[in-house]
Amino acid sequence: METIANLIIAILSGMRAALAPHVNHHTPRTPIFLTAWTRIGRAAARLHNLIALWQSNTLPTSRPARAPRKTPAPKKPYFPAGRAWLAARTDHHVRAHASQLQHLLARPDMADFLTAVPQAARILRPLCHMLGIEPPAQIRPSPRSIRIRPKRIRPRPVPEPVPQGGTPDRPLPAYIRAAVRAWKKKPA
Repeated sequence: METIANLIIAILSGMRAALAPHVNHHTPRTPIFLTAWTRIGRAAARLHNLIALWQSNTLPTSRPARAPRKTPAPKKPYFPAGRAWLAARTDHHVRAHASQLQHLLARPDMADFLTAVPQAARILRPLCHMLGIEPPAQIRPSPRSIRIRPKRIRPRPVPEPVPQGGTPDRPLPAYIRAAVRAWKKKPA
């Protein structure tokens, strides 16, 4: 029986091999596919390292959450954010590897790994999102970590009442001024 580390490496390496033709063509989408190709390779290496540390019982403890940045983050290059964007823009070979990854994530030994190693969720969650895979319960974000921003309600400006005689910034229309002049000229 193969270990989950070997299976993850095989699946993600196969996915990178299926993405290679998209990376090698010189089209406007090439930088996006190159970035995805790189991210999948890094994810494979990081997951392999985490599994090795987990199996040898030398897994480091999770780091506490970072404080928010006071300076704005540098702009990152464009990367699609929609669900299943990679599966939609590539051929059936990438989707086949995504299906294999989904079946691997459903295995009981993988569930044990994901509950024991919460750091793996930060690696697998973006992969599941860009491939359109429903993530297992162990890597879904907890409801507390999902930030829901309240909708900002802007008060509508209340128009000020205009006096009957008009104001310097809003004079009376020309037809009313003409009617007032005509009325004043009328003999009594």
